[in-house]
Amino acid sequence: MASPVTPGGNSATETVSGLMVSLLFWSCLLLAASLFASVALAPKLAETLRLRDLYSANQLQLVLIERQNEQFQLVVEAIQSDRDFAAEMTRIEFDAIRSDEEILPVAADLKLETRAIEAPRAHPVAARAWYRPWLTPLTENDSLRSTLLGAAAVLVVVSFTWFQPASAERIAQQARFGRTAWQALRDRYTSRESG
Repeated sequence: MASPVTPGGNSATETVSGLMVSLLFWSCLLLAASLFASVALAPKLAETLRLRDLYSANQLQLVLIERQNEQFQLVVEAIQSDRDFAAEMTRIEFDAIRSDEEILPVAADLKLETRAIEAPRAHPVAARAWYRPWLTPLTENDSLRSTLLGAAAVLVVVSFTWFQPASAERIAQQARFGRTAWQALRDRYTSRESG
């Protein structure tokens, strides 16, 4: 039974096999590009995440320092304008005791701290990137990087060698005759050299 012929003169089986070969070709190239991109972009992305974390930590430290500075400015203004406050700060700072004072022992959490500075509340931290655990092997494991680049190269060679739309008919014929991939590759290039 003959296969139906499409308006362009090709049979339906040739069109389907050409479509399948084309899909395989582009799928292999897309996978190869993805492997190459993951190896090439992983170090840059890891550095970007590291710098973002460093920026967040520095920003939090800057807020703490600004708050400390504001509190110190208030203390300096109070010392300059209020003699009683200055005397009390000196007494507390240097543990100076007047002769007419009586000291009562208190629990440590009740003692007056002269330099207690309120720590800033943690700002909501950006959610950690879901891909961060995979960046470490892609940036530090050289054998994995080499393997992925080798796989990408093999996929490119395979796609340009066996998955060409122009060779869909030849691949179908070679598959019917049960030839191995090596024989198909050898026959493909020896027939071109002779022709």
